[in-house]
Amino acid sequence: WLGLFHRRKHHYGRFMMRLKLPNGVTTSDQTRYLGSVIRKYGKDGCGDVTTRQNWQIRGVVLPDVPEILKGLDEVGLTSLQSGMDNVRNPVGNPLAGIDLHEIVDTRPYTNLLSQYVTANFRGNVDVTNLPRKWNVCVIGSHDLYEHPHINDLAYMPATKDGRFGFNLLVGGFFSPKRCAEAIPLDAWVPADDVVPVCKAILEAYRDLGTRGNRQKTRMMWLIDELGVEGFRAE
Repeated sequence: WLGLFHRRKHHYGRFMMRLKLPNGVTTSDQTRYLGSVIRKYGKDGCGDVTTRQNWQIRGVVLPDVPEILKGLDEVGLTSLQSGMDNVRNPVGNPLAGIDLHEIVDTRPYTNLLSQYVTANFRGNVDVTNLPRKWNVCVIGSHDLYEHPHINDLAYMPATKDGRFGFNLLVGGFFSPKRCAEAIPLDAWVPADDVVPVCKAILEAYRDLGTRGNRQKTRMMWLIDELGVEGFRAE
């Protein structure tokens, strides 16, 4: 849950550290700090840009972790709750703020979601023990860069009675055993309720999701069990 992963194969004793970087936004100071961390590890050190708009730094050795975590905090970054059965990095429009075809700037919403999930970098114990990992995205344009069809919760921009908000897609994921496209929840929420609806869905998944066979513990399996109507009621 600290975002550290041991690399046993070929890199025994080395760790990968995954960060929380909502919408993939990073500053030059933050990037320089990450560069300074991996530089000391020579050929064992490298940085990944992930498909969820995130940073992963590789080559880390365990004794260095406290100092790295302190440095992350100083530049406004965290690795909390970035792995295991936690909410993954909130994804948004990679061209947020500069996209000529943008419907909505996704950055404020992905930031709010990340702040909720990590309790402002302190750690949110209410959502640190889910049945399985959980992905969320906020859609910013018709290009669907964020891939809503493979997220557990996708916010789709929509107006209702002249008020801006989001339609919700739920349950999307892919794995070696099953690929499932997110389905409409038939629910609209105003923009102000982005975090409360995320909280409600996560709590339903946390409390009702199965915790047996890990190949059958993603949220879509719970939706299959309850039915869309039952899941929406919860």
